[in-house]
Amino acid sequence: MDNGKMAGAVIGIFGTLAMFAITIVLFLLGHFYIVNGLIVGFLPFLMMISAGYSEAVCWGVYGLIILVSVVLQLNFKVARFVFGIISCGVVSLFIWDKYKEVALKTQIMYIGIGVVITGLLNFVGYCKEY
Repeated sequence: MDNGKMAGAVIGIFGTLAMFAITIVLFLLGHFYIVNGLIVGFLPFLMMISAGYSEAVCWGVYGLIILVSVVLQLNFKVARFVFGIISCGVVSLFIWDKYKEVALKTQIMYIGIGVVITGLLNFVGYCKEY
């Protein structure tokens, strides 16, 4: 196999993988209730891992939380609003944990940006669905 064919094959493989990743991101942005379930389920997952539960149990609970939250959000408008608020809170906790060594004003600015972005994505997803 010559270098031109090898380069074409590599570009094709990486292009396919990149398009697959872009498709997944666009799907999740279009169905933000799934992202809310992922975000809301991640906090109990981390707490259970740090408490010493086995990884299988933690992954099972994580999957169950995602399933329950998606079903609730698809069936009840109030649940989508509540999970949107909870996901904004979880995002703010993760941002605070990541930047707790910086100045308070910077922390508040980063948390505000994260909450606004999450809130806007929730709002756009909510308006798109209804």
